[in-house]
Amino acid sequence: METGIIKIDTAGVQITPVDGEVWMTQHQIADLFECFVAKVNSNIRSILKSGVLWESDVCRIYHYNNGNFVEQYNMEMITALSFRIKSRNAEMFRKYIIEKSVRTEKKARLILSLDIVDINNLN
Repeated sequence: METGIIKIDTAGVQITPVDGEVWMTQHQIADLFECFVAKVNSNIRSILKSGVLWESDVCRIYHYNNGNFVEQYNMEMITALSFRIKSRNAEMFRKYIIEKSVRTEKKARLILSLDIVDINNLN
């Protein structure tokens, strides 16, 4: 079961997606944000109850051969949880996500600006 991975340590946040996605269980998210599984669970329920995210969009169920199963949550839910959980790692993750989105927007603006330059009028 390849699900991608997120690591947070003193070097920062490292996200290693598999096929462009990251899926994590509640236990993995609790380990990531250094909090209790119950906190992750209650915040997932609150997010879903509020209608901000839809369970069918952010949750999948992985079935093991022995009949057991586990719920996994995608990057959208992990990001939402980082804004609801107060921990050092959740804060680092929030800052990482915000920094990446702002940096990406700046790069996009630069590329768009360069695309509209008429190279015939550069002289």
